[in-house]
Amino acid sequence: MYDLEPRKVARFLKRHKAKRAAIQLPAGLRPHLPEIEATFEGVGVKALILADSCYGACDLADVEAKQLGCDALVHYGHSDMGLRTSLPTLYVEARMATDPLEAVEKALPKLNFKRLGLVTTVQHIGFLPKISKLLRSRGIKPIVGKPGTRARYPGQILGCDLGSAKSISDEVDGFLYIGTGKFHPLGIGLATGKDVVIVNPISGGCERLFSGTEDFLSRRRTMISRAAACERFGILVSVKPGQARFKLAASLVDEFKRAGLTARLLVLDEISPEKLDDFKLEAFVCAACPRIPIDDAGRFSQPILTPFEARVMLGKEKFEPYKLDEVRPSDF
Repeated sequence: MYDLEPRKVARFLKRHKAKRAAIQLPAGLRPHLPEIEATFEGVGVKALILADSCYGACDLADVEAKQLGCDALVHYGHSDMGLRTSLPTLYVEARMATDPLEAVEKALPKLNFKRLGLVTTVQHIGFLPKISKLLRSRGIKPIVGKPGTRARYPGQILGCDLGSAKSISDEVDGFLYIGTGKFHPLGIGLATGKDVVIVNPISGGCERLFSGTEDFLSRRRTMISRAAACERFGILVSVKPGQARFKLAASLVDEFKRAGLTARLLVLDEISPEKLDDFKLEAFVCAACPRIPIDDAGRFSQPILTPFEARVMLGKEKFEPYKLDEVRPSDF
C-alpha cells in the first residue's frame, strides 16, 4: 500500500555509518513497523522507535533522537519542509500505490470546469501527471500550481501551506483535490473562493465542496463571539520545530494586553485540553499547528481561536474574507 523505500533507507544508513538510528512514524504507518525494522536489521543498524506524536514534518524529533545517542533519524510519512536538523535526517514520504485514476474518471460528471486546478498531499503527488493526461483527453485544462514555502512539490498542499492552490486561483474555475478528509479542501475553498471536488482514492468516493462553506463560517463566528465574552486568555505555542511560532505568539500577547485583557503565553509540546485545564483560563488562541483550533475545537470546553480570529475579535481584522491560518517564516 505504501512505498517505504527500503533501498533508499539502507543507502542512507550506510552512507552515514549509522550504528543506531531513530524511526519516527505517524499513526497510520505504525502497523508497518515490522517491515520498516527489517530494513534496519538488514544493514546491521539498531533501530530506536520514537513513539510520541508525528503529525507532520513540523513535528520532527531530531533533538530527541540525538539525545538518545542516535546517529541518524528516518522520518516516515511526510516530505522535507526545510527545517534545520541536529543530525542526518531522511524523509521517507511513503507514497501510496493506490492509483486514483479510476476514481477520478468516475468523478468526471462533477468536473464541469474548463480550467481545473490539481492539488493533493505528498502521498498521491506522483499521480498528478497521469490525472492531467486524463483531464486533457476529456477537454479539461489541468493546472498545477507552484509549491508554497513549506511544500516541496508542485500541486502539493499542507494543512499549514495552501500556496500551490492560491498561486493559480485566478487561472482556474475550480479545484480537484485527491485525498482523504475535508480539512485541506476546506482550506482551498476558503483561500481561493472556488469550489473543490474531492476524490478519495481509497474509497473511490467523490464529493463537491462549495466555496461558501457557510456551516464552517457560522461555527467560527460563534467561536469568536464566545471568546469575546472572555477576559483571561492563553496564547498557545508548541516547541515542535515547525510549530514554534514564538514571534507570532508574543505579538498576540502584546495585542491582548493593549486591549486590556489578560494574556499568558503557554508553551507545550503537544497541545491538549487536559494540559490546560488547571490554568483556569477562559479562552485560548493557538499559535502552533493551524489544525488544532479547527479540527480539535470540539475537544476544548473553552473557545479556541486562530491568530486571524483573535485579531477579528480585537477589531484588527474583518471576518470576511475569512483567512485560514498558514505558517509563514515571519511567525518564528
